[in-house]
Amino acid sequence: MQEINSSEDLRNYIEFSTGMEEQQEQEQEEIESQWDMYITDLEGSKALVLVDMALSGIAPLMDYKFLFGIQLEILNPEEDGFYSADEQAKLFEIEDRAVEIVTKQSPSRFVATVTSGGNRIMYFYSKSDEFLAALVGQVASEYPQYSFNYMIDKDGPWNFYYNALLPGVLEQQLMDNRRIHDAMVAQGFDVKKLRPTCHWFYFENGAKRRQCAVRLMAWGYEILDDNFYDEEVVQAPFGLKAACMQDMQLETLFEKTYASFELAEEYEGLYDGWQLMDEGENENE
Repeated sequence: MQEINSSEDLRNYIEFSTGMEEQQEQEQEEIESQWDMYITDLEGSKALVLVDMALSGIAPLMDYKFLFGIQLEILNPEEDGFYSADEQAKLFEIEDRAVEIVTKQSPSRFVATVTSGGNRIMYFYSKSDEFLAALVGQVASEYPQYSFNYMIDKDGPWNFYYNALLPGVLEQQLMDNRRIHDAMVAQGFDVKKLRPTCHWFYFENGAKRRQCAVRLMAWGYEILDDNFYDEEVVQAPFGLKAACMQDMQLETLFEKTYASFELAEEYEGLYDGWQLMDEGENENE
């Protein structure tokens, strides 16, 4: 892991770790999984999503045209619909066993698990829909205390993966926040220290940009630049950079991200994340 000793080190780490790296050409079946987790809203209920991010931009995988889901009911769900600590180990055991059975006995790729409303669903993409129902029966026979169900749907373009399983812009930013925070903590970085941090916004016109800038100033932000135009952001090219002093604790990063997204949406704009500045740095130079 890259060593982090200063604000500059941290900025370099963030830019490197959150950039879009080119995916080397390889056999689709041999793509190494990159699992990540986020919480979102699903039909009015909280949903915990564990998804293989490695397939983003690569899928659809050739011939994997069938979406296959195995659902089981959580025995004693919490009020939020998630599992309790007491039941977690058993659910993880069932998931591991289901993945083993499905991927070994059918040409399938495990892509996600979604927990919501007292249920846990494991999703696969398979080359064939034959025998999948029988595999659910095999899993269910090993765990008779649980109720199982399943679904099979043809989804050659992997629409469900892209539209329902992958994180949205907000969720992706929160995931990046958590990963960056964990790296800082692991390297002994002082996450409680207040540091100057630049936040980026984009709008469809200058009027909405000015209105947002006024709100940010009322929040105590310093406007670094409210007069630049980025034609690469086609739908919202009017850029705004604003800075505040904040710590790097995970709670703070989440609060700032939620607030910034909501503010940008209020003015029909986009929030494009944050960048750590060095003490005394002038972003206008």
